[in-house]
Formats: sequence, structure tokens, C-alpha cells
Amino acid sequence: MAETGKLQGALLTECSEWVWEQMQEEGYQLSGELIDLIFETERELQVHARPLEEIARILEDEFRMRGIQAQPFAIDAALIRAVLEWEDDFLGFAGISRAES
Repeated sequence: MAETGKLQGALLTECSEWVWEQMQEEGYQLSGELIDLIFETERELQVHARPLEEIARILEDEFRMRGIQAQPFAIDAALIRAVLEWEDDFLGFAGISRAES
């Protein structure tokens, strides 16, 4: 992944771990690797600065095209959007805009 934004390295790891913890508290059962994949793919496709709903739909389609699946829950736009919303919260705490991430 090309790391050009402010959310990279140790800060990206911290964000991913924090988002995973928040998702667990909300009752989602997903791996940290899925959160990493969402973050990496939104930047790979250079869609991370778009509206969350649009990013979620794009990533849902991209994962389907790549044949990426999860069990017991699907990787759908609603799940992706939940991850993105927590990412936004983390970015806010870090003083980073989504466009800078």
C-alpha cells in the first residue's frame, strides 16, 4: 500500500486496533485483518476522501469482485460503513481530516 497520508505506520495500527475494539463492543465479530483490509483498500482505490456511504458501496463491490468473503457475517456496505464511522472518530481524535488520511 502506498503510504502518503497522515494515517500510516504506528498510527494506522493504533487506529485499526481501536476500531476493532469499538466494533467488538458493538457486538460485531470480525477480525482485525478485515479492518486492515478495509483501510488498505479504500486508500489503494483512492476513495478514502469520498462520502462514507459511497466508500462502503465501492468497497463492498470491490471485495465481491475479488472473491473476498467472511463468515459468519457478510462483508456488506453496512459493516464497512460501521468500520469507516469508527475510523472517522479516530481521525477526529487525532486531528486528521479524512482527506489527509
